[in-house]
Amino acid sequence: MHRIVKPSLATLVLAAFATGVFAADIRTGAVMQVKPNSIWFDEAADLAHWQELKKSGDDAALAAYEKEKLGSRDAWQFIYPLTVKVLSYRRRTNQVEVEMKSKGRFEGVQMFLDAGALAQ
Repeated sequence: MHRIVKPSLATLVLAAFATGVFAADIRTGAVMQVKPNSIWFDEAADLAHWQELKKSGDDAALAAYEKEKLGSRDAWQFIYPLTVKVLSYRRRTNQVEVEMKSKGRFEGVQMFLDAGALAQ
């Protein structure tokens, strides 16, 4: 039984370290890429609610919320990776406020993302 616990603990420690290192790389003013199909929100409160639903594991409620926000254009989803400038990073809530830098009609628009949407 100890052999099962030790590798699992080592894996958890490595994962926590890797996540911490990446989170440390998110800095105000940094230019980063956002992963394809990430959800971008106009309001931090909408992102916070989305994060709560995602954490809850209620896939039906999450899908319904995404459909509602995307349909009302209070949130956006882009199929390609896009470039952003980090305006602020709230480590406690895992939220990033960004400005779109990719060319197009959203260039210069400010939105909120889950920090996990940023590519390493």
